[in-house]
Formats: sequence, structure tokens, C-alpha cells
Amino acid sequence: MKAKSFFLRHHLAFYILICLLENVLAVISTELTVFPMPENYSVCDWENFLTQHAVVITFLGAFCYIFPVFLCAQYGLRTRKYKMSDREYIKILVHSPFALALRGTCGWISNFIFNVAFLIYFKIAFGYDIVFLLCTAAFSYFFVTLFSFTFVYFTLETLNRNLVLPNLYPKGNISDTERISLSSIKAVFIFYFFSAAFFPTVFLGVRIFFTRKFSIQIKSYSDIIFAALALAAGIGLTMLISSYFQKPLKKLCDQANQIEKGNYDARAVICSNDEMGVLGDSFNAMSKSLKEKELIRDTFGKVVAPQVRDYLLSGNLALGGEMVDATIMFCDIRGFTSLSEKMLPEKVVALLNEYFTGLEKCVASHGGVVNKYIGDAVMAIFGAPIPTKTHANDAFLAALDMKQELILMNRNFSQKGFPQIQFGIGLHSGPVLAGNIGAASRMEYTVIGDTVNTASRIEGLCKLYQKDLLLSQSVFDLLPQKENLLFVDEAEIRGKKEKVRLYSR
Repeated sequence: MKAKSFFLRHHLAFYILICLLENVLAVISTELTVFPMPENYSVCDWENFLTQHAVVITFLGAFCYIFPVFLCAQYGLRTRKYKMSDREYIKILVHSPFALALRGTCGWISNFIFNVAFLIYFKIAFGYDIVFLLCTAAFSYFFVTLFSFTFVYFTLETLNRNLVLPNLYPKGNISDTERISLSSIKAVFIFYFFSAAFFPTVFLGVRIFFTRKFSIQIKSYSDIIFAALALAAGIGLTMLISSYFQKPLKKLCDQANQIEKGNYDARAVICSNDEMGVLGDSFNAMSKSLKEKELIRDTFGKVVAPQVRDYLLSGNLALGGEMVDATIMFCDIRGFTSLSEKMLPEKVVALLNEYFTGLEKCVASHGGVVNKYIGDAVMAIFGAPIPTKTHANDAFLAALDMKQELILMNRNFSQKGFPQIQFGIGLHSGPVLAGNIGAASRMEYTVIGDTVNTASRIEGLCKLYQKDLLLSQSVFDLLPQKENLLFVDEAEIRGKKEKVRLYSR
């Protein structure tokens, strides 16, 4: 971590050093870009002229090297005013490849200006025609300037993408940083085309044209070496630029696969300030949004049953409902009021949470939905929101599992010092209105109707008949196996004219 911090604080110094070294390579490359002089030009006169003005030429040459170094150092010193976390500091680091490469070309541009001035002075002193020299100097200096800028920029940009930007933007948000002229894929490819293909070809063509026009004898391998180096540079730039897009896209695909597997913490590594960086930001924003939605979905699934959650999230949010056949279950703890009076509130909550968890597991395992908790009572639905023809049998099997689960829970309660619990379960099947009930701003998915009321009344009769499970005739008729069920009574249900036949097990 300290090494990364040190590099981030001093990386501009390394970049300036790289800029100088690559300009030295550009100086060496000038040997391949010098146009041979025609025979009617006196080389001796030109050499004598340079010797006579050696002090001035040395001074101006030194200035051409010191001037870009001064500009690059001035750019680097700007970071002294800011902290590493400041927006302006980050902006300076992000733009450093373009800024340093551009400042590095100032030496070549000033050198060309001085060269033109000397050629004009040479013409005045000796009366030579300098049109050829001006044209060849312009082409040579333009090529070397382009060479210098290209290699400095792409070298520093490669280091920036691999070492600087991923540390500056660990969470992304590079879209907030101002973009420069080369911070786009289109601009990079256009610049690459002119640097690696168009101008070297034009330069070589002009060089051949001048040598033939003035019948200049040149070394046979000179142009071959130049063409080979231009080709090598083009291939190198092609591979380099292709990696600019191949690596981020591969990493983006890997992160997308992680999200597909449910890892919503996956983040794209931001390593450029172009459209790929913006794409990475968009990917990270999408990943964050998916994580938030999954959290909401998971939390929502704990507030309501997962089936109800999926029903609502699929777009069923309008008030109203539809008539469906379902089985309603009510389950209530016997004597809970007197039982809770003897316990501390936090222990009552702990007991109820464990009790409800066990019941919900039994209901869910048979496709039921715990619709609501009413104090110590539970209301469950079988057959909605997902319709099923086996809703009565599912409810009956869930009730049997609940009875077994209560035995296990009571054993556990005894070990914890909690009192033993007894409950009563009432089941009734019939048509219900299932849907969203409530106000437009606050609603809940539930079922209403006579079937619901009857199920609640049946559960209330468990205490009268000393049974922990009672089911109505409508449930009994829908069960595939009835052998172990016993008839209990024809009970009067408040609110119903006809008596209801009750069964138990």
C-alpha cells in the first residue's frame, strides 16, 4: 500500500524521466529522417556556417531540451497544492500522459523554429536557395515531433491505465472527471492511423520523390530501415491499442459472470478516461443497483411470503382481486394471555419468534403462504396467490407437520426454561377474494370472504372440543385419504345458518 501511495505521489517524476528518455530515442531517429542534400548545395559552406555560430547553436539546442523539461516540471509541481483525494489532483494525474507528451514536443517545435531562422540567415549570408531545405526540414521535424508525442503519450497512457487509474478510481466514478481531446476511442484510432500508417507512408513517398527529382544518391538500405521501423512501430501500436480494449472488456465479461452467479459486489476496474471508462462506471452503477434491488427483494421476502413478493413484483399492484378456491388455516396459542403475563417481554418475543419460525417452515414446505401474524395467531393461505388443486391436502399435511414441530419446540422450550405451548388449528376450504386490499398508498395482499371467517370460527372451536386440529366438511371432501379422520360434531358457526360438520385427527 505504501509503495502504491509513493508511486501515486511521485509518478509524474517517473513520467517526466520517461518523457526525456523517449525524446532521446527521437533524437536518434533523426538520423533516419534527414534528407540528403543535392550536389549543388555546398556542404562545406553549411558546416563552416555551423562552426562559426557554434556557441549560439549550442545555447539554442540546450534551450530546446531545457524548455520542455521546465514545462513538464511545472505541470508536475501543480500537484503540490492539492491532497491526493482532491478532484483537481486526480484530474492532473489522469491527464498527465497527454499533458506531458504535448509539452515534450515543445522542444522539437522550438528547434524547428530556430532551424528555419538559421536557414533564412544562411540564405542571406551565402545566397543559397533554401526551399528544398525548408521543405525537407518541415517534413523531418514534423515526423520526429509526431514520433515523440506518439511514443511518449502511449507509453505514459499504458502506465496510467495499469498503475494509476485503478488506484485512483477503486469504486469507479471516472465519468465525473473532465475528458481531454484524446479521451475517446474514435480520437485514439484516428491519431493511431495518422501516426502509424498515413504519415510514415507520406513521409517515405516524399523522401523518394525528392531523391529522384534531384538525383540524390542515398544508401540503398536507408529507406528499407526506415520502412521496417515504421512497420514495427505500427505493429507495436496496433497490439498496444488493441490491449486497451481487449483487457477491460475481458475483465468486464468476468465481472458480468460474477453478477450472473449472484455476486453483486463485483466491480469493473476503471483504467481509462474514454468510453471504456464510462462503460465501466455504468457497469458499476448497474451492479450497485442490482445489489440494492436484491436487498430490497430479500427484505421484502421477509416481510411478506416469497410467493406474495414475486406476485407483487411481477406487476400486480392494482387494488382489487379475483375469486379463487383456497384453503384457509388459522392457528392460535391456547391461554397465551395468562402465559405471557408470567414472562419478561423480551422472553415472550424470543419464544414467539422461535414458534413462528417453526410454523412458517411447515406451511412453506407444503406450498402455503403465511399471510399475517395476529398477536400469537397465524393465518395461512393454501391455493393463492399460486393456484393449486391440492390446496386442501397441502393445508392438512402442513397442519400435521405443525403438530410434530410443536412437540420438538416444546422440548427445546423446556431446556430454555420457557413454558409449554398448546395450540388449535382450524381449516376450511372454499371460494375467497384474493388480491390487494387497502388504500392506494398502502395495501397488502390478503384474502377475504365467508371462507376466511368460517376458518377463524372453526379454530375457535378447538378449545370447546379439546382438539388441536379441526377441519370442515369442505376440506374433508377434498382430501385423497380420509381413513384416519374422525367425525367430531355438527357445530353451529356464528354467522352461518347451516351447521358445519367437523373432523379431527
